[in-house]
Amino acid sequence: MAFSMEIAHKAVFFALYFLLFIATVVFIERLLYFLFAFPSEKKLLLKETEGLKETEVETYYHTFVSKLTRGKGVLSFTITASPLLGLLGTVLGIMESFVTMAEKGVSDIVEVSKGIGLALEATALGIFVAVITLIYYYYLNGKVEKAKTEIKVLILKNLKSRE
Repeated sequence: MAFSMEIAHKAVFFALYFLLFIATVVFIERLLYFLFAFPSEKKLLLKETEGLKETEVETYYHTFVSKLTRGKGVLSFTITASPLLGLLGTVLGIMESFVTMAEKGVSDIVEVSKGIGLALEATALGIFVAVITLIYYYYLNGKVEKAKTEIKVLILKNLKSRE
């Protein structure tokens, strides 16, 4: 039983590292989008909305905004799941310590301390992943809000110039 708990505990660490990796990839992809693709897409948006009716422009705007918010779901999931995975790692580590105490006796404090230390590492890693991803999320959310405002202003100017 202890062996499977050890494997499960290690799986929690791998899952946390994987979530951090995925969140970082999403963050970098979104940054590259806002730095390189978004400026040219603004110009394309203005060209494509010329001659459209006001309701069609609004539909086009909402379609474009959904493209801006891509990846936020992954970041939200990581923010929510990583502390829970850290807690699961803590529980598994503590359980592993209790199994060690049962097998070797309470007198072997080194083995017990090792399990508790590993459990606390899982908690810390879960919180670390959540905080880093939260920073990513709020930074990108600011970029999205700024981009939405820019697009609205450009479209409204374009509509007013047609009148």
